[in-house]
Amino acid sequence: MNGGERPGNPFLLPAATTSRFILLVTIVLAAAASSFDLVAGGASRWRAAYAPCDLAADAAARTGGQDARALAAGYLGCLRAVGLERAAVALGAMLVVAAAIVLLYLVRPRLTIARQHLVPAGDELSGLVAGLAAEEGLRRTPEVLLDANRGTPGGRAFGRYPRYYLRLNIGTLHEARRRGDRSELKAIVLHELAHLRNRDVDLTNLTLSAVWVFAVLVGAPLLVHTAITDPVRLAPLSIRTLLGTVLVVLLAASVLRAREHYADVRAAMSGGTPVDSWGDVKGSLVRLLRLHPRADDRAEVVRQPGRLLRWMPGEALGAGIAAGLVLPHLMDFVSLWLSNVDQLAYQVSAMLAGLPVAAILLAGAFRATLAAMAAGRPAPRGVAAGVALAAGIVLGLLGAPSRMRLSWAESIAAAPGVAAVMAGFLLVLCVVFVRWLSACADAWLPVARSRTLFPVYLGALVPATLLFGSFLGFWVMSAAIGLETRAPGTPVWAMLVSVFDSGRLTILLLAALYPLGSWLLYTSRARGRRLYLDSPREFALPAARVRPLVALAPAAVLTALVVVAELVTPEPMLLSLIAGFGPGVRTDSFGDMLAVAAAIIVVMGLLQALTAVAVSAFTGGGLGPSHAVLSAVAGGLACSVAIVWQPLALACSSGQCVAADLLFLFTALCVGVLGFGVPVSLLAAGAVSAVRALVALASPAPARPLVRPARAWLRRTLAVAALGASVLWLAGTAPAWLLQYGFVDSRQNSTFDSPGNAVPPPGPPGTVADREACAALVSASLAPIVGDGYYATWATAFVRLGASRSPFLVKLGRAGYADARAAQYHLRDFTTPLVAYCLRVS
Repeated sequence: MNGGERPGNPFLLPAATTSRFILLVTIVLAAAASSFDLVAGGASRWRAAYAPCDLAADAAARTGGQDARALAAGYLGCLRAVGLERAAVALGAMLVVAAAIVLLYLVRPRLTIARQHLVPAGDELSGLVAGLAAEEGLRRTPEVLLDANRGTPGGRAFGRYPRYYLRLNIGTLHEARRRGDRSELKAIVLHELAHLRNRDVDLTNLTLSAVWVFAVLVGAPLLVHTAITDPVRLAPLSIRTLLGTVLVVLLAASVLRAREHYADVRAAMSGGTPVDSWGDVKGSLVRLLRLHPRADDRAEVVRQPGRLLRWMPGEALGAGIAAGLVLPHLMDFVSLWLSNVDQLAYQVSAMLAGLPVAAILLAGAFRATLAAMAAGRPAPRGVAAGVALAAGIVLGLLGAPSRMRLSWAESIAAAPGVAAVMAGFLLVLCVVFVRWLSACADAWLPVARSRTLFPVYLGALVPATLLFGSFLGFWVMSAAIGLETRAPGTPVWAMLVSVFDSGRLTILLLAALYPLGSWLLYTSRARGRRLYLDSPREFALPAARVRPLVALAPAAVLTALVVVAELVTPEPMLLSLIAGFGPGVRTDSFGDMLAVAAAIIVVMGLLQALTAVAVSAFTGGGLGPSHAVLSAVAGGLACSVAIVWQPLALACSSGQCVAADLLFLFTALCVGVLGFGVPVSLLAAGAVSAVRALVALASPAPARPLVRPARAWLRRTLAVAALGASVLWLAGTAPAWLLQYGFVDSRQNSTFDSPGNAVPPPGPPGTVADREACAALVSASLAPIVGDGYYATWATAFVRLGASRSPFLVKLGRAGYADARAAQYHLRDFTTPLVAYCLRVS
């Protein structure tokens, strides 16, 4: 199939009009929250509002009337009250602006009719419109109105659900009578009916309403309030408001231009022609602000409708800005319910912010991939979109309120080295994410069985939202930690530790393996689509080359080799490795076994990298990284189970473990294997992809190979196996995740001494500076939860806190030290209030 020059069908997937409208609404609501936050006092006022909580906590700790947990709960309650007030301002602003947009949407049609003095058209004209509407398949015929004040030909569809109108200028009728035919009249009517057929009339009404509401309720109150209360800040805030207004206007104009292009193409399918009443205005800025495209642009899109499927980096830039703007406000709101689990609050907030962003980016990826498939080209890489997304996130954060002591702009200026390091990480994450979106589209579009491609798009939206929210959450949290400590190594370590979170790792696995799931739906009879508008013929999209059996082959070979090695050795393999380290290692101690298992994980990581390189090189294409992850994870877990099961059985049979330890530590081992396997396999697959890209520069892209679907019984077998593996994985990681975030009341009843007992008690208060003590707290908060070494790390941090100068830090530090010595996981009750206190006081 060679359709490189054929007119592609842009109506198979969500239109760019919808994506840009979602982006516009998200930015308007986020800007409203930020503006009203500034009107309510800004960062300085909110910082002053939290100060009484810090003073009250120190006073209560000094008097000694409360135990440490009651003191921590009271401090968090005070912070929550202030946070509720701030969240109410932001959320209230969003609700007020949203309600105003909806209200204006409801009344605008009546205002338009009254302001333009529109009158009902005659029966003859209404009958003509009704006939054309019936031919177009419209279920609701618009009411035809006549504008007697406009002497130029033209028309406009407007209204709101469920009542729509079609306004025709009196000049349209005069021109038809002068020429003696109705060709231009029919062209205008078909174009306006195409807007109704595309369901963009409501979007247009809401878009224009959003622009007016933003100017009246967001920009104007901010400037007026600043001019009255703080004239010194009027100039910078005016510039900020101007930039926000320009962004909103540009987005609104982009929405309106996109709807015109889609209406032109829809009308052309029925014999209509593009309708332009704006003339040929020149100038780049004017072109961006135009509500209608230029005549030559409209004609070009009608000739090549596939241009509407292009991936626009501007959408990715706007999506990033929206995410950066809305995330802090969602964080304020979510943290009211998850105040004890700050990391989880970041993740939930980022996923809520990521839903509209993922919807926008995923639609762009699916449209661009569909265009590439129809033209016989490889799936797009989306590097430009990834770079634009990263830049947008940074710009959005610069305009949003900060949870740090300083604003994002001030923090970046104070620590440019940390900012550069984190910007590099963000760039890589965004490019990888956008590339993953393209891989999902490449895998799932050919297997869609429904009449449209919307179901596969909606199906991919769930993992896309989870993945984007996951990496955005831990990146923002790590960047904030790095900018506060001003140490480049701290945020890097924070990001590495974040990989070992069982919930986040599960999301990464789901995302990596999601494209391969399309293999289960491959059949010999793929559904055809009308890919080209110049022919009613339907074509089947070429399937991606998904080879799960190849990816699982290394795991099967490694498992067989390990089983054979276990059978031929007189002792379990792990015990033999332990004995080789020296006679001082106790082979009956599960703690010693776990320590050696950590070394085995590193060796296994190298093995996983080698299998990932081999599988990625062999499978090729955009799904190489997914194949590599499947191969590395399956091989690592299979070897772990085969190697460790005999030592585990021996240790537990001799009374060296209890059920809680066994489950928790074995889960930690599996998470460690996956924590190495996923990044290592992605890096290996990335290296292979880079080499393949260099080779592709010197040679043309090969034709897409014909994919033969696997037998039904084999697909069912792998589906059942994948379901069983998922259940086992969740059964192992769910308890660790619930324990990590404090949702279960559990104590580590270790059968051997905790290393925390060896940490000496805190010295007298006042011997350690508060800043030094808080730095130790930040370091401990980045410690991975592996065995009892976790408690030794926290005991050391609590020793410094217990010897600091602040009464609040001393009280909670000494209580936390006792919990750490006793291997009591409830020490997390103190970490969130301590971190919050340190961010503002130290």
